[in-house]
Amino acid sequence: MEPVNALSAALSPPGRTNRGDHVKLEKQQPTRSRWHIGPRWMELLVVSVLTIATGYFTGRVSERNYQADSPQPTATVTVRATETVTATPEATATPTTLAGEGESASVDGENPEPTDSSGVRPAQSYLSDLSAVTYTGDYGPSPVLMLGVNHPKSVRLGCNTSSYDSVTYDVSSYKRLKATLGIPSDADNAIGSVAAIKVFDASGRQIADAVQFRSSDTADLSVDISGQDQIKITCALVKSGDPNRSATTSGLGDAILTS
Repeated sequence: MEPVNALSAALSPPGRTNRGDHVKLEKQQPTRSRWHIGPRWMELLVVSVLTIATGYFTGRVSERNYQADSPQPTATVTVRATETVTATPEATATPTTLAGEGESASVDGENPEPTDSSGVRPAQSYLSDLSAVTYTGDYGPSPVLMLGVNHPKSVRLGCNTSSYDSVTYDVSSYKRLKATLGIPSDADNAIGSVAAIKVFDASGRQIADAVQFRSSDTADLSVDISGQDQIKITCALVKSGDPNRSATTSGLGDAILTS
């Protein structure tokens, strides 16, 4: 009814008052906030901002609490125990050899090298395997090829007109010297030459007849050397295939000493 009264008062002539003018008109004031911070719309704005902020921080706290409560991966460490075993060698008793007749005592557990106290030689030995006591001229252990036959355990000895080339061996305990004599196919002045081998004892005495041979033929040597300590072998050039040359080479094919 207040709007009607106000309209009536405006239309009334001056000096007159509308009925009910005994009622004082009061201007309506805007409704104030319960928290006295301003108009209603401001209160709603503040409440909205606070609600959004509260939700944001509440979500962050919830997320952190969730992360804290979530099970974290656990590192698994496997420890392997390694057992080291040190092997200790067992002591081995070393037999001690007592010195006796024909034996020597062992020192510090070492066995002495066996020795041949009897001094017995092998039943046979090739001259090419023995060391010469002395030699002069052209001499040396070497395989030879004579008339197409190879003789691997042989000795080469020079032959000249002066019988200068010679070799001396120790032949103790041996009884016979055997060999195939000839002129090697690769020898100088071989074709047409004739040579002879002679054997002497230690005093220089010839103990067997000379054995001749040539490039086109071989000869067998077999000399009894029983009781001899040393023998000396020489080669003489009987005939030279080249008149202008005075030497060639002989071969004692597979020369061997036997008991």
